[in-house]
Amino acid sequence: MFFFGPSRAEPGSRSEPGVEIVVPTAAQGSTDLLARLLAERLNRQGMGEVQVRNMPGRSGTLAGGYVAGAIPDGRTLLLATPSSHGIASAFVANMPYDPVLSFTPIVRFAAAPYLLVVKSGGTGSLAAFVDQARAAHSQGREWRYASTGAGGPHHLVAELYFQRAGLKLEHVPAAGGAAALAQLSDGRVEAMLPAAILALPKIKAGELKALAVTGTQRLRALPDVPTFGELGISVDVESWYGLMAPAGFPTSQARLLAQTVREIFADPAMEAQLTKLATQATVEEGEAFANLVALEVARWKALVSGLGIQSQFKGD
Repeated sequence: MFFFGPSRAEPGSRSEPGVEIVVPTAAQGSTDLLARLLAERLNRQGMGEVQVRNMPGRSGTLAGGYVAGAIPDGRTLLLATPSSHGIASAFVANMPYDPVLSFTPIVRFAAAPYLLVVKSGGTGSLAAFVDQARAAHSQGREWRYASTGAGGPHHLVAELYFQRAGLKLEHVPAAGGAAALAQLSDGRVEAMLPAAILALPKIKAGELKALAVTGTQRLRALPDVPTFGELGISVDVESWYGLMAPAGFPTSQARLLAQTVREIFADPAMEAQLTKLATQATVEEGEAFANLVALEVARWKALVSGLGIQSQFKGD
């Protein structure tokens, strides 16, 4: 067991023992999917009933603030992402928590690149996409791209690539990954740069086509899709997923939970599942995870400032 007392400061907030993994995104998105995979496995590890709670909004800070304010007993955990522990610091005034000091970092357990995806049957290559988007712009008809919300990673990674490629596309934010992909599948937007784990099922189903992948290596799940670097523009960013508890969670319990999570993702069956989801297991825990978060905060602040889009943030 990893919990020791009531989960929240509010009396009666939880009537039965259990663990809540709070996800800073809407249901059916990539982060939610990984959280539910983890919760299912943790259910078998003697942690009581492990449930997932979705709290999207404000670049991950609604979920982050909720967990930061919980009693550090192991019953309330955060599925941390680059949004809640990096991007939010660049966008959200009066952050309700400190990304490093308000949490006990447990383990970063998975990472995934981003993909530039379009609707199947349309653009066949990245070069053709660039040419067509530029042609539309010259005719006064801006192409559009979807994201899971203003100020989120899909928004920023798309802007990073478009600016480096000299493209101008109109941003159309949606309420979560499923809604954003639906906009693309329905033809309401021309492109999206989601985390690979989110787009892969629709790519495999033939609904979407991937033109390029971020990072330095091609995906094993999509070996024919080149990296942006291979095509002339480096976009070396990735999505990542980690588990955090409120500050004050006992170090010995954090290590035990990290070990459990490591074992879960080292299982060959889980490794195979991650590969199918275009995601790979990673291991940074404790201080190493905290150092990574500090670097992420600095990185995204610099990136947002360089992109010049901070004033566009309206919340999500």
